[in-house]
Amino acid sequence: MARPTPIRTIHVGVGRRGRWPLEVLTADPRFVPVALVDVSAELLAAAQDLTGLAASASFTELDAALSQTQADAVIICTPTIYHAPLAGLAFQAGKHVLVEKGMTTNWQEAVALVAAAERAGVKFCVSQNYRYRPEIVTLKSAIASGNYGTPRLIDLIHHRFRPTPRTLDYPFAMVWDMSVHHLDNLLACFGPVAEATARSFTAPWSQYSHDAGIAAVLHFVNGAIATYAMSHIASANDYRFLVQSAEGVLAWDGEDWQWQAAPHADFGKAPAPQPVPHAPAPTRSEQGVVDDLYRYIIDDVEPDISGRNNLEVLRACEMLCRSSQEQRTVGRDQI
Repeated sequence: MARPTPIRTIHVGVGRRGRWPLEVLTADPRFVPVALVDVSAELLAAAQDLTGLAASASFTELDAALSQTQADAVIICTPTIYHAPLAGLAFQAGKHVLVEKGMTTNWQEAVALVAAAERAGVKFCVSQNYRYRPEIVTLKSAIASGNYGTPRLIDLIHHRFRPTPRTLDYPFAMVWDMSVHHLDNLLACFGPVAEATARSFTAPWSQYSHDAGIAAVLHFVNGAIATYAMSHIASANDYRFLVQSAEGVLAWDGEDWQWQAAPHADFGKAPAPQPVPHAPAPTRSEQGVVDDLYRYIIDDVEPDISGRNNLEVLRACEMLCRSSQEQRTVGRDQI
């Protein structure tokens, strides 16, 4: 059987996070980059070198690239605040879209964007690449195996040394930019969040105009409870992830998951930790995104990272923001 014609892609935003789609797709015969869009001549020149595209395939506006290029899909890797208008242009032109996380910076816009994609009859995905990382693929596999008990107590803490706000200086930017990854991972492993109680915070030395950290207690529909915290204003990078059941605890040690069975007596000494077998994962997390995007466009197999499915993650983000703003617990059914 003949292989499908490669998917032709326009790349909007070709610096920083815009580099990975160029690197991955130029090496993947299922895709052919055909146009580059950026406001920076320097970044466009570097992208031309990487892809081999001529200067005539570079544009400073997406609408020009859409009108002058034959393409099937648009890859958007701009600051989050520009995702919705750019994706909207692509939908109007009948193009499939992959947008970097987070999909948008608010819940209402996310709902409208998914509806616009469905009206246009195109495929829409969000690049939640963290879920394809080996530690998340292995954790999800370990939980599904049933060999480590039923998860009930979860701790996920991620403090980051990111002192310069750059494009993240708007209300709850840390949620829409970074918590969206954490929540996607949590939902992939434990299902939807039923309710959230959250408070945002800052530090005296912060350069951010708004709070750049958030802490929360998350109650999942399946009964699990997570304590969650993240910030961009830490003085040291710190990542901790524990998943406890009645039988013991799965703990991420920075390189692998370790399983430690529960002690046999009160305050007893726990058995020595044992490594958790690795589950197969993409060599690069973004490749998992690309593989699912391709199957969605060509075979109509909807992935968890589709815009429609990603709304559950965005709902959890909205729960965090609204809980912090209103100083109350917010339920899933209230969003």
